[in-house]
Amino acid sequence: MQLLKDKSYWLSLSLMLSLAVMGLFYDILNNPDRGYVILNSPIDRMLPFIPAMSIPYLGWYPFVFGVLAYLCAKDRLMYYRVLLSMNICVWICYLIYFNFQTMVPRPELTGSGLGTVVIGWLYSQDRPYNCFPSIHALHSYLVMRAVLSVSTIRKSVKVAVVAGASLIIISTLLIKQHVIYDALSAVILGECIFTIITGLALYRRRRKASKWTEGIN
Repeated sequence: MQLLKDKSYWLSLSLMLSLAVMGLFYDILNNPDRGYVILNSPIDRMLPFIPAMSIPYLGWYPFVFGVLAYLCAKDRLMYYRVLLSMNICVWICYLIYFNFQTMVPRPELTGSGLGTVVIGWLYSQDRPYNCFPSIHALHSYLVMRAVLSVSTIRKSVKVAVVAGASLIIISTLLIKQHVIYDALSAVILGECIFTIITGLALYRRRRKASKWTEGIN
């Protein structure tokens, strides 16, 4: 309850708006005007199309922002690191989309179940471009990676976040919104940028500490 009265918490939380601002550029690039290629693999051809997985796919929004809010409360520095990593990664994704546009062919929708209705709406809202790397997989992986890096977070919470992130990443493949290359490239990109940001932060901390201890011995 005390946290909700903490102005610094809400100020830090407001930095998440940077992701929303970045999202404004997504629609500008989400078109076939620059040409496109289709990435596919034997694994993608073997994976079934499961419309019901569109529900956890849409759960990406509350999941990512919920985990970020939790990180902001538990470890503010880790929250800043992962948020910076997410913004940098999205810029890199946009550069890739602009220069190497891909498209994922979508299956014909049949049936009238809830999953089919949801995925029909999803397909109507999001064109089948801007696929490689997958931002859904990227953000899911990064918040999971950040939570696993904080030693003070309970194991049960870590397990829940890993399960949620994994489900969302898998859902991108099972609703044919992305292919395996999209997910793998997102994980690799996220890991590289997160590792660099974390390494630079630790280097800066050690360098600052060494200035205070210089000449003490």
